[in-house]
Amino acid sequence: MTQEQYGMWLCSIEGIGSHTIQKLIEAVGTPEKVYEKTLEELERIPGIGEKEAKLLIQSKRHFRYRSMKEQVKAHEMEVVSYFSRDYPEKCRQISDFPKRLYFKGKLPEEDLQIAIVGARNCSHYGREMARKFAYELARENVGIVSGMARGIDGWAHQGALEAGGNTYAVLGNSAEICYPKEHEKLYRSILKRGGVLAEYPPETPAMPAFFPMRNRIISALSDGVLIVEARAKSGSLITADQALEQGKDIFVIPGRIGDSLSEGCNHLIQQGALLVTKPADILDFYETNGLLLRRKNRKKLSKIKVSLESHEKMVYANLSLEPKEINQIAKETSLSIAPLMKTLFSMQRKGLIEEVGKNNYIKL
Repeated sequence: MTQEQYGMWLCSIEGIGSHTIQKLIEAVGTPEKVYEKTLEELERIPGIGEKEAKLLIQSKRHFRYRSMKEQVKAHEMEVVSYFSRDYPEKCRQISDFPKRLYFKGKLPEEDLQIAIVGARNCSHYGREMARKFAYELARENVGIVSGMARGIDGWAHQGALEAGGNTYAVLGNSAEICYPKEHEKLYRSILKRGGVLAEYPPETPAMPAFFPMRNRIISALSDGVLIVEARAKSGSLITADQALEQGKDIFVIPGRIGDSLSEGCNHLIQQGALLVTKPADILDFYETNGLLLRRKNRKKLSKIKVSLESHEKMVYANLSLEPKEINQIAKETSLSIAPLMKTLFSMQRKGLIEEVGKNNYIKL
């Protein structure tokens, strides 16, 4: 077998986890040398018991590298093990590394990756913040990592795609299965501008226990994690905890006091997470700390400057990131419906506002 095959063998054994693999490599050196050991020799390795030694010996008879690769290829996927040359270096740095990564598309390749996570049942404000931050960061050649879940995850991916950047989804099932189903279009778009990854072999369905596990990979692939909205008890906080254990930076968008979707975020800020109010805060943090390697072509983050008519100024000042119904706008601006509709249409064309739902508007 080749070195690649020996590595894939060791990482394919059920019951032999990442911690055991680390002990074996520390004691022996390479997967090939582990393969060559007898049962008695394996049992003498510190931290390796009779059960693990037998699993290692038995697996030699059952491992079929070619058939495994053919199965992966049949699903238009690729697979790398911890020992593969193309395995993401950031994942090597965590103690509970994924033994294998199956992926469609490509693996993260940017100098800087930021994970963006948050509530599934997010507010409109949260959705727009995830989208905006992902958009601006992706424009700066930052890879956006998330979990393709409903809510904040999905909008983070969408924002990166709209910017023409790369984004990567880590799933709680095998990489050829789109979950949730309603993200089929998003899934296909991610494959064109990034990749979909999982540590589970083909045909593995989504299971509740898999999602907390995949969160450690989301944070591992990233240099920092941005929490957009999170309740007091949420999966996003699990990701934040795992990121802290991995030595990652935690960024938080503050939320309104008393809002349940803000409780987790505001608590993280109290605990010392970095409060951010604009994408430039994250970029400046890494530039200041010398962690951005390719910044020569950096574009300046800037707002669109548009000359506004008086009615447009009035309406724009009236709107926020929370949807407002047209009759309420008319009442608060003292504009009649006909000129207000004309003004709103003009502002939409300029990219200043967006209609969300019938006759409900937000500023961008």
